[in-house]
Amino acid sequence: MLKVKLTELPEVLILEYEKQFEIRGSSYSNFSRRELNNVGIETDFVEENVYCPKNAGTLYGIHFQNNPMAQAKLLYCIKGSGLDFAIDLRRDSKTYKRWICVELSSDNRKQIFIPKGFGHAFLSLEDDTNVVMRIDNYFHQKYRRGIAWNDPDLNIAYPIDKPILAQHDIEAPFLKDSDCNL
Repeated sequence: MLKVKLTELPEVLILEYEKQFEIRGSSYSNFSRRELNNVGIETDFVEENVYCPKNAGTLYGIHFQNNPMAQAKLLYCIKGSGLDFAIDLRRDSKTYKRWICVELSSDNRKQIFIPKGFGHAFLSLEDDTNVVMRIDNYFHQKYRRGIAWNDPDLNIAYPIDKPILAQHDIEAPFLKDSDCNL
């Protein structure tokens, strides 16, 4: 059974699959197309990637793909923990530039569904964290984009001042200077 929690960004959903217990131990689902369809998520995921930041304080993002190759994402943590951020980058949206954050961990087993039109960032809270990301559109270098993690117009409240960043995240522009077309 899939439980859905609504967020301040109506299209971004927090998902939790019910855990089953029996004499041999416990089991739970990580993915069910039927259950996702039942809650209104009718996305066809085509790829799954696992990110394994070695150190706590590693930040991925803010990442997205421009149209026509925008991506919906479903993320969950299989080892360790981290903070997952969804940022509304749709210029015509009532929630444009607003963001939400959810803690994903191997203990809480929460998942976050981030639809097309949103940027995404992930901050590891523990060493050797593993986070899984399912996407509904393949990676296309031509449409790959990033926004500066510390963009003052987004004012994202990261619990860290100096994250570990990839070079492309260090060089990412502010939203106002980007060619974001979501």
